[in-house]
Amino acid sequence: MFGLILTIIFLVIDIIISIWNSYNAGKIYAYRKGLGGVVYTLGGFLPISYVFVIIVTVIFAYLGYLSFSDVVFLLSFSFLFFGLAIVMWGVIATTFSFIATVKGKDWKAGLITVYNAFATIFDAYEYITGFLSAWKSVRRAIDSSDFSIIDVIAVIAIAVGIGFVISYVAFKEGLKSEQKVRYIF
Repeated sequence: MFGLILTIIFLVIDIIISIWNSYNAGKIYAYRKGLGGVVYTLGGFLPISYVFVIIVTVIFAYLGYLSFSDVVFLLSFSFLFFGLAIVMWGVIATTFSFIATVKGKDWKAGLITVYNAFATIFDAYEYITGFLSAWKSVRRAIDSSDFSIIDVIAVIAIAVGIGFVISYVAFKEGLKSEQKVRYIF
């Protein structure tokens, strides 16, 4: 029970952080389109889609719409695909927070940099150590007789659609907030 509550808390935190990253990506995009696009994709859209793949998979499995093989495939495949994006985002976030720490000489930014560095190392370790196991699970799920590619595609499409809508709305709000600000020199 405690594990379930902890998982729900982490999923909610991941959604909030992804929305915040998408909002900030919109602010960045107003000034640097390429960087804003990278931050949006790696920091907002992909992480929130990953969370919604997990949520939609669990809900559909609970309702009996997915077979065990479909669930194993979806969770393992999402770990393989989105896990790499999360590690890449961690490297980018750590780099940006390090630059902010050095330029701003702020100890609070330094704490965030240390946290980002440890979180990125932990995520990379988890990804590397879990890669082979997840890959084998994906292969076994595909070879199973109750695997349904249509169900898998439907779940991924629903989850990515939800992730896109939420992250894009936050992105547009960030962009809109930056366009309202007028700097007079």
